[in-house]
Amino acid sequence: MNVNKIKLIHFRNFLEASLDFHDSLNIFIGNNAQGKTNIIESIYTLLKGSSYRTNDEYNLINWHEKQSYLMGEVNKDREHFQINILFQNIDKQDYSARKIKKIIKVNKKYQKKSWLKERFNPVIFSPEDLQIIKSTPSLRRKFLDDVIINIVPVYEQYLKDYNRILYQRNILLKTEKGKNNLNHQLSVWDQKIVELGTKVIWHRVKTLHLINKKIKNIYQFMTGNNDILKLKYNSNILTSYSEDREEIQKVFEQKLSDSKEKDYRLKMTTVGPHRDDYFIMSDSVNLGIYGSQGQQRTAVLALKIAELEIIKEKNREYPPLLLDDVLSELDPNRRLFLVQLIKDKPLQTFITSIDLHDLEQYDFIKDSKIFQVKNGTVEVR
Repeated sequence: MNVNKIKLIHFRNFLEASLDFHDSLNIFIGNNAQGKTNIIESIYTLLKGSSYRTNDEYNLINWHEKQSYLMGEVNKDREHFQINILFQNIDKQDYSARKIKKIIKVNKKYQKKSWLKERFNPVIFSPEDLQIIKSTPSLRRKFLDDVIINIVPVYEQYLKDYNRILYQRNILLKTEKGKNNLNHQLSVWDQKIVELGTKVIWHRVKTLHLINKKIKNIYQFMTGNNDILKLKYNSNILTSYSEDREEIQKVFEQKLSDSKEKDYRLKMTTVGPHRDDYFIMSDSVNLGIYGSQGQQRTAVLALKIAELEIIKEKNREYPPLLLDDVLSELDPNRRLFLVQLIKDKPLQTFITSIDLHDLEQYDFIKDSKIFQVKNGTVEVR
């Protein structure tokens, strides 16, 4: 899969920029706050229909404008796609209630964001991802959920539906005073939350198994030893790593029933996949607690490569790899490993860097296209 070209109009700090890409390696250099990350974001947004950096699409529009455009050409599975996305600020008065209209066209036909998500699966690796292991459970859940959405797009709807039902159940727990009436109303929500929660848990268990199969050899190759990296599910529902849906549903029903008194007292739903976590283990060591910074970064890099391989296995070709200023965050050995991966795999890569010197020591930049980014403008070097 390749992104051939992209055009940005009034996107972030760009007034207008047109870029034709190399089918292998594309490097964006320039000082901080010049727009390198905005280009990476524009490629991701073109392919997914939404940004990985913000949920407020108002931020994608240049401050002095009312709308922004992304136009690009993509090849996948021997098909050619022309993608056009318009972000339009239709709010006329109240800043706090601003509204963004988004129009997506592919080959001149209107499409929904879900159409893009079902077909295009770029893998993004940014400095924030290096926090996955030692940060909060919500960040780890987001990484896992994003992997699942890339391979099973309908999972995103399961997750949204589950969170909607969870919100309604929590509102009920906070507002309903009569316990008998509360029990009656909860029975309706509980049936739905178990149904949707079972789907979420099942997909997470299945994907964790898949990641573990991929990550073992990757981590051992990176570290040069026999340590086994493994993601260990930490669920307040399951006590075993089961992929049996009926078993998951039965256990969830029982746990939800057992937690009712606690839920009444705390006025919130205390069990379910919204409280899931997983540990990243090297042999029997929890890297989130006892791992060195080098071990943690090696593990995150291995996770991202596993994600890349999982998508390739599903689609029979590699997705674009977007590396936003991560090489400078890696030590020389891990940087060399990532560079070697880029050289050896038939994949299109986009890299941002402050200085080309970080990359010149690797001969792979001979077969590349280098862009100089300065204050919202781009020139080919």
